[in-house]
Amino acid sequence: MLRGEVSSNPDFDRWYAAKSARFLVEPSHCLETFGNTLVNYHLISELDDHPGKIRVREGRLEAHQPLVITPHFQETEFEGFGDKAREYFDFLKENEEHLRVLQYGYHLKSDNFSEQIVTDRLSAVTERVKASVLASGDKFAAVVQCVDEPWDVALVELWLREVNRSAKTNIRDLQKSGRLF
Repeated sequence: MLRGEVSSNPDFDRWYAAKSARFLVEPSHCLETFGNTLVNYHLISELDDHPGKIRVREGRLEAHQPLVITPHFQETEFEGFGDKAREYFDFLKENEEHLRVLQYGYHLKSDNFSEQIVTDRLSAVTERVKASVLASGDKFAAVVQCVDEPWDVALVELWLREVNRSAKTNIRDLQKSGRLF
């Protein structure tokens, strides 16, 4: 597939957008455990079929406070499964007080969204945006170089990366506070 060429397969386009995103500056802090976190993103992409035209998108990705979800196996109907599945379910039911899942949510805020198109080399624009973000000292800022369409796939990848990176710290904080068990 040539640069700027969109395939006829939207699944491939999403996969390609996710795998080609380059995370140039990542937040230096984990997502907050006991509150929401605003991640200020800067997405940089070269316009398809227009070399030297660079789009810079800026906005906020709000990661909601992780919620602790506990299963309720006692209230679950269980029928039509084999003996091994029943034994496993009974084990889970007996140990449900030890099972917890963290749920993260996010919201793309459009109230602080902007985009501009500049004429320059991709590398020059990328370096200027990185330098500006690093100079700001924003501990929740991210700079991502991505495809121009579907650009929002890079935001989902950013969110997934931050959830994965933050989960261990969030679990530790919740355990210390007594909110996990």
